[in-house]
Amino acid sequence: MELDPSKLESMASHEPSLEKSQTSPLAAVLRRLGAYVPERIGFAPAMALVALLASLNFLVGLGGHRSVWDESYYLTSVERYKEGTAQFASHPPLALMLMAAGDAVLHPNRGVDTHKIAWDKQVKDEELPPHFSFVGMRATSGVFAVLGAVLFFALMYRLTDSITTALVFSNLYVFENSFITHFRAVHLDAFQIAFALGALLCFVIGVQRGQRSSPLLELTLGLALGLAIMVKVNVIVLLVLPAMLVLRRVETGWKSEPRGALLGKALRDSAIMAAGCFIAVASVYTVHVAVSSHPPVVESPAGAKDAKFISPTYWAHLRHQRPLSPAVVLAAAQDYTKFMDADFHGVTKNDSNGSHPLEWPLHRGTINYRWDSSGSTAYVQLVGNVFGWWLGLLAPFATVWLLALRWWSPRPEVADATRRDLMIMLLLQYLMFMAVHIYLGTERVMYLYHYFIGLLLTFSLLPLVLAEASDRWPAVRARQGALLGGMTALLLLSFVFYSPLSFHRPLTHGECELRNVIQHVVNCR
Repeated sequence: MELDPSKLESMASHEPSLEKSQTSPLAAVLRRLGAYVPERIGFAPAMALVALLASLNFLVGLGGHRSVWDESYYLTSVERYKEGTAQFASHPPLALMLMAAGDAVLHPNRGVDTHKIAWDKQVKDEELPPHFSFVGMRATSGVFAVLGAVLFFALMYRLTDSITTALVFSNLYVFENSFITHFRAVHLDAFQIAFALGALLCFVIGVQRGQRSSPLLELTLGLALGLAIMVKVNVIVLLVLPAMLVLRRVETGWKSEPRGALLGKALRDSAIMAAGCFIAVASVYTVHVAVSSHPPVVESPAGAKDAKFISPTYWAHLRHQRPLSPAVVLAAAQDYTKFMDADFHGVTKNDSNGSHPLEWPLHRGTINYRWDSSGSTAYVQLVGNVFGWWLGLLAPFATVWLLALRWWSPRPEVADATRRDLMIMLLLQYLMFMAVHIYLGTERVMYLYHYFIGLLLTFSLLPLVLAEASDRWPAVRARQGALLGGMTALLLLSFVFYSPLSFHRPLTHGECELRNVIQHVVNCR
């Protein structure tokens, strides 16, 4: 079924055709349970509901514990940005600059001397000044986590054409415990995930538009990918998305359109997406150079490390001997890249908290970010919503099975070509993601949170799997509401069960060990 290409512009008022003609199965099931679900809810109210629930999980109580995991590195980078000091980091600068901007706006450390935090590339928790507040920097990450939830809802809506069903699938993100643990801290992934979801949304809309390309849509796709790369470079694997979008358009029109014009459109669309990506990268590095106008303090450990990678052109700018120019930005970007490359090759290949990419879909490799004990023990543990991860594990296998059935036992009722193509392309993107990270795992230690984008790709396959199964088997279609209701209940139960580990809530030893009944996720102290 081809979706209306104008849907993106009319989301705020559009009601899906499925919901115009009948009450959604999920709404009917919930009504039998005595709950009230609006028969017709608009996109804007649904989006506001997702944002509200996500805000409760990602933004409330951010200052409740001291530093966790990689905050000890990122706090120092953020402080140098606040002081306007030129620097390099292990990852591109976008998320670090955004966190510095958020902290400058909220300014929770007014009156606290934070200058010493910038002295080295890492700061220990006990070295932080008394009364230091994490709220400003953590809030920025939390805000982007909420933005990611809204974009995930929009993605689910495009995949399901039903607001109610999209709300149900949005729970996969909003109540994902590992996202809550990681995104509530001064970490980079909430920013990367938000931009990656923006790119996925543009990709899905582009596929659903068929041959009708849109320069604005293609430009936005390129911008989103470029911004995601400027958070963490590993997301470069998602450049497969625009390539698949262009190839699909060429393949679809190869026999029906003039080939010269078809290839011309393909080149134009590719150029627009590449331009968007380039604009994002160039803009981020330009801002990075502009806001870091002071040379590094070479007497400090951090400044000494950075100074080794600063080229003469960039030094000339920092010493006010050259104005800001494209040549200066290019030199600074090259210097930054050399620093990241050297840092990558300096990363250890072994760590007790590390995990192999093949373990990630099985939810193995959970990490203790922090624990505090005073009678009972409170943890900040990177643990996922186990039921959600089980669904994510199922999705690629179910996709392969249903695609094989299309070839082995074709039926007219499952002839939706757009859905088939989305299933194939999202599956290929997932397999490419895993292949790249398996290779990276041979070069450096990897951690469970490196799987977040892969997890979101499996979540994106789930609504397509359900729609395909519902079309093929009337029994699944008849019970779709019950399946969605049951999925919601199990997701929420799993979220509540593991939430003490996400929100640093005290647990007795017995209560902690109870969390290991389904799968071992925490070493109880």
